[in-house]
Amino acid sequence: MNINGALFLVLTNITFQNMFSVVNAFCLEQPIFLREHWNGMYRTDVYFLCKTLAEAPLLIFMTVLFTSILYWMVGLNSDYQAFLICLAIVILVANTAASFGYMVSCISGSLNIALSIGTPLLMPLLLFGGFYLNNASVPAYFIWIKYISWFYYGNEALTINQWSTIKNITCATPVACMPNGKFVISYLNFNEDNFIRDICVIVALMVFFRLLAFVSLLIRSSRKT
Repeated sequence: MNINGALFLVLTNITFQNMFSVVNAFCLEQPIFLREHWNGMYRTDVYFLCKTLAEAPLLIFMTVLFTSILYWMVGLNSDYQAFLICLAIVILVANTAASFGYMVSCISGSLNIALSIGTPLLMPLLLFGGFYLNNASVPAYFIWIKYISWFYYGNEALTINQWSTIKNITCATPVACMPNGKFVISYLNFNEDNFIRDICVIVALMVFFRLLAFVSLLIRSSRKT
């Protein structure tokens, strides 16, 4: 469970870091953009595309740096392929969190509102990410929340990547121990066959949130006051 906790901590840290850095920066820049847009300096689509592309390299670099340090410090799966896959998953999660931050910023329009609604929107997604609540114990009327949570898909993908190749687990203390990695995956109610699906859904959520952000900004920029 220590390793599973570390994996979920990576997702949580990366999400909060990227989401709120976007919210803090983008909300403060919106009044400047709107003024310059209404003065005819550039179109909304050009601004939004350039803004997101310009920030992507730094986002990816910081994500790779953070994950690389923590991965080997914690002692996760030593297979180099597993490390690269972990990096790819965390980068996708970081971009999805940034997309969510763009969406919250564009919908709210101000920093105070964005900060007020950002955390309440984020916490249910975090809670149903598969770590704090086991999937088998989630009430049926709340089960839909996990399907829109990148925490859930990222957690399942990282767990599969970490444990699927582990054939034997040795315990340092004389307590009941899970025998192998596949047992860990099954215990958490995850499925190895869902790995590709998890990656695809994370990408879909990233694109969906980014499109919602652009549409919201487009609507705001079309209403000149």
